Amino acid sequence: MCGIAGAFAYHGMLDQRHHKVVRNLNQWQAHRGPDGEGFWSSEDRTAVFGHRRLAIIDTGPSGAQPMSDITGRWSITLNGEIYNYRALRRELEILGRKFATNSDTEVLINAIAQWGEEGLRRLRGMFAFALWDDQEKELWLARDPYGIKPLYLAETQDVLWFASQARALSDCAPISSKRDAAALVGFYLWGSVPEPFSWWADVRPLPAGHFKRICPSSKRAHSRQYYSISAQLASPSTHAMSGGSFRNVIADSVQHHLVADIDVGVFLSAGIDSNVIASLASAKTRGLKTITLAFGEYKGTSNDEAPLAELAAKSIGSVHQTVRIGKSEFEELLPDFFKKMDQPTIDGLNTYLVSRVAAQHGLKVVLSGLGGDELFGSYPSFRQIPRLLKLAPLAPIVVPIGRLVDRVSRELFPSSLPSKLPSVLAYSGNILDAYMLRRCVFLRESLDLLLDRSWIEEGFVRLHEAGSQEAILEPLQRASVHAQISALESCCYMRNQLLRDADWAGMAHGVEIRVPYVDRVVIEAIGPWIASKDPPRKSDLAKVSDQLPREMHERPKTGFLTPAHRWVTGDPKSRRGLAQWTNIVPRLMRSGLARSATAI
Repeated sequence: MCGIAGAFAYHGMLDQRHHKVVRNLNQWQAHRGPDGEGFWSSEDRTAVFGHRRLAIIDTGPSGAQPMSDITGRWSITLNGEIYNYRALRRELEILGRKFATNSDTEVLINAIAQWGEEGLRRLRGMFAFALWDDQEKELWLARDPYGIKPLYLAETQDVLWFASQARALSDCAPISSKRDAAALVGFYLWGSVPEPFSWWADVRPLPAGHFKRICPSSKRAHSRQYYSISAQLASPSTHAMSGGSFRNVIADSVQHHLVADIDVGVFLSAGIDSNVIASLASAKTRGLKTITLAFGEYKGTSNDEAPLAELAAKSIGSVHQTVRIGKSEFEELLPDFFKKMDQPTIDGLNTYLVSRVAAQHGLKVVLSGLGGDELFGSYPSFRQIPRLLKLAPLAPIVVPIGRLVDRVSRELFPSSLPSKLPSVLAYSGNILDAYMLRRCVFLRESLDLLLDRSWIEEGFVRLHEAGSQEAILEPLQRASVHAQISALESCCYMRNQLLRDADWAGMAHGVEIRVPYVDRVVIEAIGPWIASKDPPRKSDLAKVSDQLPREMHERPKTGFLTPAHRWVTGDPKSRRGLAQWTNIVPRLMRSGLARSATAI
């Protein structure tokens, strides 16, 4: 895990001005890689790479980046980890490839050198990289299938810039700081900036599961999707996986995610997702460290996850640490939280806080249960959207009625944000509308109270033209509603918010967050089961471990609860978790606290 940056000249050569920008990008992203810094330039001065290192595999000087293979043809700057690098290395050595290091980075180089684009499909891990082919004078850019690791691009005057964080490019590269209307509208709709946009009009993410190859000398450049998460949910199985096979899939993923030359810990909550991971990891790791973040305000209440997490840690024999924070510490950390935030989001605080605790206890790598809800159908959306869609056959009648009710509601209460309740009928005609009703922070009808009409009109036009959600569902036209919801939750909510927040909030403290449920091999194995008539549930996951406390099976599902809403607003009423920040998004957007994240 690291921070990468660089520049590429479509025409001509890069000079010292371009080098300075890349060095500034390196410095801006220093918190992502506190263990070292690297800089590299191609001999023809066409490409320049920067790198900030968080040393996890091959931690000595031989693992430093940017890195070149022994032939000198290939050079790379990589952010991420390749968990199956040892197996790939053995295969490549049989094919005659030679290695000078023990790093996963060198294995990735040789996988591309040996198999070309097919090499991307053989990688198991999280990654975003830039790779220079000095023989073909060609630049490769690639991002992992789920989009766990970010890669942002910007273009100016025949130069392509890239970095691990969008805000780094906005601050350092010679680009416009103009706000993107689609990003602004998307943020108010969803609580995060939806891909393919970023907060800045000149910055764009490389899409998940895509690669880009650029070779100006032959006027060749193309970008293509090499992997689709949705496609793994398109072919249903006729029967459920056996308990043993399912356990092997999850255990295998956990074992691969433990690959490191340093200690790996686990974020432990009172939920099944993280506890299954911790249980499986403890069987492979002596003295496994587990960490629970708790809040003083919740002590002794049903919202306190610490007692159950501590009971679970005792059961698996981990070296456990519970850390409680209160309002004063929250207020002290909040400016840095917004300073490190890459793009505006209503989430990420819990990850920022628990990653800080991990760093304080000497951990650079921590496993997280993120992704379990998307696989095992435990979000309310999996229950509520099918109910809404039962009204779809009546859409010609109920949708106009719903719009009328919604309009009347807005006329009766013109100065307040209306409830979603009057919109239920209007958003029941198809799955995308139903998903919007379930997931949106503010519905489109509410935006007039929050944004100028010009921003709204332009934003919606560009969001519609992007058609990102339609593209997610394209391979799933004949799939079950459950499979379609799983794809939307994985490729929208998880990718645009949970994974993005895990990246910047963890790296704010130099902590790599690994997500065993968010794994290409896992979705390939259980995707047909998810698409079946009897998809896996959280109860199936709970059976993977026989060490979970009985109380955990009986505990109702909740999100990770924080008293952040109470701390910010002073409202004495307890609100459900950080999601309640959605009620004060406009206030935060205009406040000095959010200025560093929104007014760049």
